[in-house]
Amino acid sequence: MTTSPGQNDLIDEIQGRLESQGWRADSGEGWRWVDHTYQNESATLRIRYLPKVDVLRFDFESEEHLAQLSIAFEDSPREILDLIIRDQSSLSEETWRAFIASLIELSPRLLSLADEDDEEIITDPEGGAAALHEIEWE
Repeated sequence: MTTSPGQNDLIDEIQGRLESQGWRADSGEGWRWVDHTYQNESATLRIRYLPKVDVLRFDFESEEHLAQLSIAFEDSPREILDLIIRDQSSLSEETWRAFIASLIELSPRLLSLADEDDEEIITDPEGGAAALHEIEWE
């Protein structure tokens, strides 16, 4: 897999930021993509990023729930990564809704939010808020 120099820089930036915060590479060693996980007391978090697709895929998995979301970005995912890194150690079922609300406030486009087998397409904050109301976390 080849990537342009700008894509290599972005992959290096994402990998470096995640690894400096305790994330570990899961797959693709020697390849040019991001597939990293982080485990806190309540959940396992995973981030994936493929070159030439300006979307981060974020997974949240606890004993009771599995959620996946895809977040589009334009030039850099820095703000998205800042939020994820800020909340990584405390992210849990109890804090998940507030975390998603914070992502929506950042104004990145949440392309999809899936909970177990349901998938809701989100294209604006109203769609994101509606999806949050439909997902049960009890």
